[in-house]
Amino acid sequence: MSRLFRDRRARSERKPQRRATRSGTSPAARKRRARRAGAPAGRLRTGRIGAGVLAIALAAGALLSERVVPVPRLRAVHLLGATRLSDAEIGAAAGVARGDAMREIDAGRVAERLAANGWVRRARAARLPIGTLVLALEEREPRAVLAGPEPRAVDAEGTPFAPVASEAFPELPRLVLAARVAPSEPSAALAAAIALADRLASLGLPPAEAIEIAAEGDPTGSSLRLRGLAPRFVLGRDPEPALARLAAFVDAAPPEALLAGSIDLRFQDQAVLREPSPEGAAQAADPRRNAGSSTARGSG
Repeated sequence: MSRLFRDRRARSERKPQRRATRSGTSPAARKRRARRAGAPAGRLRTGRIGAGVLAIALAAGALLSERVVPVPRLRAVHLLGATRLSDAEIGAAAGVARGDAMREIDAGRVAERLAANGWVRRARAARLPIGTLVLALEEREPRAVLAGPEPRAVDAEGTPFAPVASEAFPELPRLVLAARVAPSEPSAALAAAIALADRLASLGLPPAEAIEIAAEGDPTGSSLRLRGLAPRFVLGRDPEPALARLAAFVDAAPPEALLAGSIDLRFQDQAVLREPSPEGAAQAADPRRNAGSSTARGSG
């Protein structure tokens, strides 16, 4: 009997220790809890993990939101990829707001409405059964501004995708086309003008201030104005050989030559100078000094 009592007493003394271990008071459990407490909550990780989490969320939302919606109302919108559009602009384009019935939100229609915005190249949307709408946007990057009565931002593909103010993006070149281009449609002429502007830095030239594209059949072809320099440089229908002549001319020409109104570089081994412009006459004696102070625009 005394032995049985001792056994029961020993077991009762061991029980609190087992409960303490299960409750997480052991050193290992405390370390695990400390690591969890130090990790940020509610954020998507960056890099490949973030992309994987987004892909899983989109797949899960597409599969589960049609079957199970335990949260009846939209609680939050999670956004990935937007930089230029404000929350208000995105909400207006998506056509959703907090408190909307989740079952009435069509993720495909939301993505279509977002993609209809000129600044959005591609859009995806997915409902999650926790009352969350996930939006993934790829925005267009402006590379130039199409000048005219209604200026528009132009991307690298030559698409004038969105109206902008005439003074918007002063660091980008202004494109002037003799032919009319359709809004929101890619233009080969605009894409060629942007590619021409991107070539200047590799040739040691200042960034483009304006590029003019003549009408089809006009031998003038492309004309270029550089920041800090007065002349209008005429490059012709095939501007690539003229660009090499332009770089050599700017590097070797006397300062007074760079005060001309226009310089025609369409002819091999010669440059044709025409009358000085009022702006050029007002410049300092060495225009190349002004050009050197300009910062070339990055292609990104």
